[in-house]
Amino acid sequence: MTSREAIHRLSVNPSDCLAVSWLHHNHAEVIHALVTRWFGVGPAAEKAECELMQRVAEQTRSYERQENPDQWLVRCATTECDRLRNEAIHDKANSAGIRNRKP
Repeated sequence: MTSREAIHRLSVNPSDCLAVSWLHHNHAEVIHALVTRWFGVGPAAEKAECELMQRVAEQTRSYERQENPDQWLVRCATTECDRLRNEAIHDKANSAGIRNRKP
C-alpha cells in the first residue's frame, strides 16, 4: 500500500484500521518526532499519538490528489498536534479555574 492509497482508503472509511496502521508504521519517525516536539514523552504523548492518528484519518477528505501524500501527512499531523495541544491547554485552564473558584 502506498501513502496515497492509504489516504484514499481513509477518505472513504476513516475507521480503516489497516490504512491507519500502515500510515503510522511507515511514517513512524516523522509522527513520533512531531508528537515529541509538541507533547514530550510519556503517557500524555502516547495518548496524543493515538488521538493524532485518528484525527489525521478524519482529515483525509481534505487531501487533494495532486498533493504529495507524504507532505500532506506532515502538514496535517502538524496542524492536528497544534490543535490537540491547544485543546489540552484549554482543558487544563478550565479545570484549574473550576478548582480555584470560591463558593
